[in-house]
Amino acid sequence: NAALNAVLVTQNASGAFGLWRVGDGGDMWLDAYVTDFLSRARAQGYTVPDRAFRSALDNLRNQVNYFADFDLGGEALAYGLMVLAREGAAAIGDLRYYADVKGDAFATPAAMAQLGAALASYGDQPRADAMFARAAVAVNALDEAELGEAENEQLWRADYGSALRDTAVVLALATEAGSKMVDTETLLRRMATPRTLSTQEQVWTLIAASAMTKGLGDAGISINGTPATSPIVQMSDQISSPNLIKNTGSDTYLTVTATGIPTGPEAAGGAGYSITRSYFTLDGQPADIETLNIGARLAVVLDVTPFGKGEARLMVNDPLPAGFEIDNPSLIGSALPALASFDLLQEAAHTEFRQDRFLAALDRMDNAPFRVGYVVRAVSAGNFHHPAAVVEDMYRPDLSARSEAGRITITP
Repeated sequence: NAALNAVLVTQNASGAFGLWRVGDGGDMWLDAYVTDFLSRARAQGYTVPDRAFRSALDNLRNQVNYFADFDLGGEALAYGLMVLAREGAAAIGDLRYYADVKGDAFATPAAMAQLGAALASYGDQPRADAMFARAAVAVNALDEAELGEAENEQLWRADYGSALRDTAVVLALATEAGSKMVDTETLLRRMATPRTLSTQEQVWTLIAASAMTKGLGDAGISINGTPATSPIVQMSDQISSPNLIKNTGSDTYLTVTATGIPTGPEAAGGAGYSITRSYFTLDGQPADIETLNIGARLAVVLDVTPFGKGEARLMVNDPLPAGFEIDNPSLIGSALPALASFDLLQEAAHTEFRQDRFLAALDRMDNAPFRVGYVVRAVSAGNFHHPAAVVEDMYRPDLSARSEAGRITITP
């Protein structure tokens, strides 16, 4: 319910959704993704306002009707058709045309599988199977290196995807549709990668697991001697005694993830990027953060350098030490004349000036280094831990970097 409320407040009058705020609009793939979430939530019995849902479907239908012809692409179109078909709002003639005439023109395995799922929703299993077969071939053609520790090319994808995400989509949708045109074991092996997963990879892996375990009952997994049934994701915060987790299933995959807090500061480093943090007085001189007084105002400058191609949706996250607060929430670029020489980035997809951190979402299409900055004020006396600043590719989270951590001292 909290997630429904969070996404519905970003819907505008046309039925489209903003990535960060109301009124962004213009991203058909994102509209299809959010409407897919609303559709699945309704099917599970959650309350989705009728007016908001109808508006979302109308928006998708309008975009499908005016979608331009393509020789290679169609990722957003396929997703939109899948969601509309599930709700009985797609034209069967459109689905058959795209399957028969444009089946090989869809650029990703996920798009092929989504058109197959749309056809399956209308009972056209032969065409659905043909699209799933295309998707299976396309998945098998993906570069194996893309499913390893990190993707080998950092290329912009308008559908927020990756090779691993596409693999999970094909497995999830083919399983939901009851198609036998994909090799489940092969896809599962390709998905069994040790790297950090993006949100897209997480959610589609979860959907695939849900589809595959439906109706299976006990899969052979036990926690402290008790069979683990539903839900397929379980969390434990027991730290006083160990958990005994067993997997005795003959063909069951089990993933265990542990999270924790480092016992000491981590050194600066990362993969794909570097990030450094510097402090300056408002007249542009380097500042000594070990000798600050309450009331001092400083410019925080974050330098980010990509090591590769650098096409990405990045998140820059700079946690504040407890003695600082952000002084001017309207500042993201060189709003102060004294800072003009720092050549700070003037635009961002989204910024947040929270009590405990500065956040900036940035869409980058090149490998050029860049700077972002803001102003802080020292407000509390004391000696404080200073967490590292972090930059992360939101959809390839293995490509991330952190700055040095440290301490600051503020005197009365």
